[in-house]
Amino acid sequence: MTDPVHHDSARVESATTGAVRPGTGWRVEWATGGPIEGATGAVPGHADFVRSVTTATVGGRPVAVTGGDDEVALVWDLASGERVGEPLPARGPVWAVVTTVVAGRPVVVVADPHTRVQAWDLTGRRLLAGRAGGAWAATAAMVDGHAAVLTGGEAPGLRMWDPATGVSSGDLAGDLAMGRVGAVGAVATALVDGRAKAFTLHDDSGVHVWDLTERRHEGRVLPPTGGGQRVSLTVAVVDGRPVAVTGDWDGRVQVWDVDTRTEAVGRGCPTSHTGPVWALATAVVDGRPLVVTGGDDRTVRVWDLASHRPVGSVSLFPREVTAVTMAPDGRMVVGCGGDVAVLAPEPP
Repeated sequence: MTDPVHHDSARVESATTGAVRPGTGWRVEWATGGPIEGATGAVPGHADFVRSVTTATVGGRPVAVTGGDDEVALVWDLASGERVGEPLPARGPVWAVVTTVVAGRPVVVVADPHTRVQAWDLTGRRLLAGRAGGAWAATAAMVDGHAAVLTGGEAPGLRMWDPATGVSSGDLAGDLAMGRVGAVGAVATALVDGRAKAFTLHDDSGVHVWDLTERRHEGRVLPPTGGGQRVSLTVAVVDGRPVAVTGDWDGRVQVWDVDTRTEAVGRGCPTSHTGPVWALATAVVDGRPLVVTGGDDRTVRVWDLASHRPVGSVSLFPREVTAVTMAPDGRMVVGCGGDVAVLAPEPP
């Protein structure tokens, strides 16, 4: 879980260097690196693997923020692919980037795994706050009407803090009576029945849930796995019910009903990959809850979690996919190797 780039697992070998092959229903808007069909004026991407990606709106302009092993976070104009401003420096490889809003201004949190987590005002490029210790995973939520950042890593539990000041707003420790809580490899949040909840994936592949308002560990919702270690996690709310989506080392993508602790099985489940599923993300686009999956087999797939149907066909990338997200308008941002690509849905 601490090394999201594995070079020996199964993968699709038909990808050609520098090419993105969008699936049916998708088009390439822009990509870094060499010339890409359908994209012009490509600029260099990261100098090393892209580990994390998120989106925000800065001055009315949609942007993507990507973090890489080259120890920087880069900001991109989501429409044109132009770099916006100078790189945001980190103290190590950037395993997590997450955006939130503080006093009406967009803020990005940049986390390296061991040294420091930093919160930057994206409008003025000003460092707001930092926390020592680094983080393997990070996310943000609104708790009691205020922006909160949640970070997790080698230590059990979660740290919750104010991105404007860096002041702790309540660390969350696990209750051993509700299951072992180990190192945190992934964290996601969802609003469930009006309450902010955090979901965490741990080093034993167990998934836990936390009530952020009460700063309380609610327990384990998915047990550890004997094989097929889970390596990625995201969460959505479908028809009012929380749904967890996990990706594992063997390529499986599973959808779980959190309330019943059972897997949704059948023909409507997302298609498996042929290697580790490093990247998962959910978004609501035009009222539809979507999940994006990306893996070591160099492919990206999109599924509608309500209708249980794929959205377009599989997109193929030149290198393993290590980061994905989806903007509110339905554009996908994909990190593959050191490059970044944006795909948009084709008009119906």
